[in-house]
Order: sequence, then structure tokens, then C-alpha cells
Amino acid sequence: MRIFILGTGKSGTTALVYKVAGGLPNCEAFSGGEPGKYLGDYENAVYKHTYEERKGKSFELYRNHLQHVHYDRKIWMARDPRDAAVSRMLYRWHRGYLGSKKQYQAHLELVLKKEQDPGSVPFYEICRYTGFNGWPRSVEEVVEEEHIRYEQMAAFVKSLDSDWILFKYEDMVAMQFAALNEYLGFEIQADGEVPKSTGKAKVVRKKATGDWRHWFTEEDINIFKPVYTTYMTVIGYDCDDWNLSPSPVIEPEYSSNYMKRLPRRRALDSIRWFKDTVIRPLLKGG
Repeated sequence: MRIFILGTGKSGTTALVYKVAGGLPNCEAFSGGEPGKYLGDYENAVYKHTYEERKGKSFELYRNHLQHVHYDRKIWMARDPRDAAVSRMLYRWHRGYLGSKKQYQAHLELVLKKEQDPGSVPFYEICRYTGFNGWPRSVEEVVEEEHIRYEQMAAFVKSLDSDWILFKYEDMVAMQFAALNEYLGFEIQADGEVPKSTGKAKVVRKKATGDWRHWFTEEDINIFKPVYTTYMTVIGYDCDDWNLSPSPVIEPEYSSNYMKRLPRRRALDSIRWFKDTVIRPLLKGG
């Protein structure tokens, strides 16, 4: 069996690929790369990809791939766009901040301020410091980026045939796999985790839902509600539920400390890669 999983970054696709693969015998799990890169003659295989226009991973690319390659099952992985936005914002520096240290520090300072007083900084203001081409971005740029992202996602999901299933991150966290198991024709490994050997287990953050209620302010609701409503409607989220936490708490462990750990992890991974691919082969050869 060949299974295709598609979603956006920080929507739980990496966790899902290993849970699904764990339910099949002799199953290979592949994450990322160009679509088709890891195709092979496997008894069972699960392929996970993410949509990201900035990286050239457009829906056109995936549509073209799916016209030429058959998959027995296809999953669109959805996540509440508000939680996804928070997670994506905090993940911004996972590749380090070389050449952008001032931007990173400015971003981190705002997150630290938000931790001290969640109502003191609107979420959109922090997003102004997460751009890849200049900072701080205008509020209009932040909103337009999200608008384009979710309008395209809504259009893509609307176009999916009945041979796809929509699966929510929130259902994965709640361990509600009945509908997914029925569609797949087997039971996934519900407690399966991302292997530590992949390095991706180290970037798992909170495994929770509704975190946006602590990060958003009334200003953010006014700005982002029109942006996210179309996609939320298509997926089936409650578009009327924009209730904020009456006593918001932003935990450093999952916020500023997480932001600090990511660049360090990147540096350590680079050192580990150099040792494994360069130093050790040289020593063996000597």
C-alpha cells in the first residue's frame, strides 16, 4: 500500500506519518523532499509532504505529481489556522539566525514581553518580525501572506475528490482515529512517536490545542477572523468560537525557551552531520 499525506508545516504531518506507518507491516516512512523523490518498490510506504509556496512546494506541484503517481490512500492534514500561526511563528528560527541575529533578538524580546503580560503585545505585532525579506513587516504584509495561504488551501481542499480524507490535528491530539482507521482499512499505531534518530523529535513543542486563546488579543480577532473564516468553514471548525482565555498564560518552556533551543539544535545537528559524514569516514579510511 502506498499512502500520501499532505498538509502545511506545523500541522502534525510528521507525527502522523509515523503513526500511519506503524500500523502497516514492513512499512517505510518518508518525510519531505520533492514529490516522487523516494518512490520505490516497497511492500508498504507512507509519504509526507507540506505545502509552502515560499519553498516552491505549491499545490500545482502536488497536483501534477498526483496525476502521474497512484496512491492507494490520500490524507489532507488540517490544523486550526490560529494554532498553526502561533506554532509557525515560534518555529521561525529552526534553521538558525545566521545573518539575522538582530531580527531574531527583536522577535525574542517581543515574545518575552508577551510572556510577562499576554495582553501587552498583539500577536500580529510579533508576526511582523518573522519575515524572510526585511523586518519589521507591515501589518498589511502579515495579513496578506496569511490571506493568500489560506485562500489557496481552502480552494485546494474544496477541489479534492472523494478518494481523499480530511484529518484534523485536533483529532490526533485527542486520539480520535476511528474515521481515519476506517478509511485506511487498518488501525494506525496511535501511540507512535517521531523517532529520535530523525532529529525531528527535538522540535516537537506542546502537542496541545487552543493555544491561540492565550496569544491572541481582541485586535488579532478583528484582523485574522476574516482571513481564516473561509478555510475554517471548509474544514469544519467552529467559525463562531473566537473566545479568548480570561486569564491568558504563555509558558516560557513552550515559547521563549523553545525559540532559544531551536538555533542551538541547528548548530548541534550541523556538527553531528559533519562528524558522521566527513570525520568518521576519514577515520575509517585511515
